[in-house]
Amino acid sequence: MMQQQLIPDRMIIGTVMKRAFISVLLMVALLVSFVPSASAAYSYTSPIYNLSGGTIYFGNGVIVNTGQYYDTLTVNVYEKVCNTTPTSSCTNVWVGSKTISLSSQQYIYPGVSGAPLIPIVIGTTAGQYFYTLSAPGSWHVMAGIHN
Repeated sequence: MMQQQLIPDRMIIGTVMKRAFISVLLMVALLVSFVPSASAAYSYTSPIYNLSGGTIYFGNGVIVNTGQYYDTLTVNVYEKVCNTTPTSSCTNVWVGSKTISLSSQQYIYPGVSGAPLIPIVIGTTAGQYFYTLSAPGSWHVMAGIHN
């Protein structure tokens, strides 16, 4: 007579649980692979520029959307305003912004080879200014502010 081999219920349940866990992990990995990376955002803050009054332009360098998709770069310009009362303090005052939208791998050279500069703020006073760049995608920017 043949002897039956008994497999304890714990072993069966353990094997089923392992397979289910691996299946769930594979499904999560598959779903995550389709989610775009949130770390691809672009941001930059410039040093302070001493500018004379008038119009503040952005340009004299290349601006490239190096990402995979159509994207918009936002240029914000701020004036650093300091008071010299008994307690010196400075505030950053937003003065204007401009958006630049380009397709993937598209580039522009504002202020180079006859291309017009991008005006950002008109009618400013002389002072200290800086700019920030921000976009959800990836950019290469060699342009700056001036007047």
